[in-house]
Amino acid sequence: MNMNFFELLKKEIIFQNRGLSLKESGIFILATIFLLGQWGCATQPPGLPAELRAQLGTIGVVSTQYTPAVEFELPAKGWLGGAARGAAGGTKAFIVLVPAGAVTVGAGILYPPALLIGAAMLVEGAGYLIVGPFYGAATAEAPATVEEAEAQLKAALASMRIQETMRDHVVQAARVSGNVDVTVLEGQGPESASDLLTYFPLHDTNVDSVLELRVTRVWLSTDESVFKALDPMKPPSQVLKIKPTLSVGMEVRGRLIRTADKVVLYDNTWQHEGGARIFTQWAANDALLFTEEFERAYDGLAGQVVNTIF
Repeated sequence: MNMNFFELLKKEIIFQNRGLSLKESGIFILATIFLLGQWGCATQPPGLPAELRAQLGTIGVVSTQYTPAVEFELPAKGWLGGAARGAAGGTKAFIVLVPAGAVTVGAGILYPPALLIGAAMLVEGAGYLIVGPFYGAATAEAPATVEEAEAQLKAALASMRIQETMRDHVVQAARVSGNVDVTVLEGQGPESASDLLTYFPLHDTNVDSVLELRVTRVWLSTDESVFKALDPMKPPSQVLKIKPTLSVGMEVRGRLIRTADKVVLYDNTWQHEGGARIFTQWAANDALLFTEEFERAYDGLAGQVVNTIF
């Protein structure tokens, strides 16, 4: 799709009328220019075809026997870590805001209010670059506070039976749907991330298909999008990622294998992400909120798996 600068400017004005902030309007212009020619869309993977679904018979559900990868995005530790994080975040903000501001100032030739918008973005970008290290040093958590919170979260993870719990939620959701005959197969899942089992032959000869579930990773992190980080409603601690709000996420891979001929009928990955709190809030009260969010992730992912496959 070809689009000249004047069409972009028209879109910018329309977006302002739809309630976007001044900063968002300017960033929109820059982002659109960089992304021209790269249009596309994300689609939901199709479910299992009805003809294959009718051949599944009794389905044995297995879970893996290894621990998923865990990714924690830690807040800045101490004044030195805060200064370094603030400098890095300020540089990123500068790289995004200053070019966007310059483009928006240029748009002021045809749309005079853009001059003020662009000037504000230039000033803000320079401000983040200059103030970032000092703000980070002044607002970072003490190292002991971060380390104690990290220990609480890791202890909570260690007490969870993540793989088995995910399997049990899927089995329960499948049984509630009433469309399939499922049974739990204990101790027959892969022992490492590299194992690709065929489940032939099975000890349980009454099972016609196997649904293998792997929780591949869990995480506690921010949205990596620079444009979202620069939302004008977010305080500097979020833009600079000194004490960012973090979301709990979980990723599950499911393989559906027909035991008679070892054919993989379906292979897909689902993700769930929810909640938004700072690191120490997730860890408070023996990581209570963290644990509760995992329960929501199990339910959400189980629903996705069952709706897609069955």
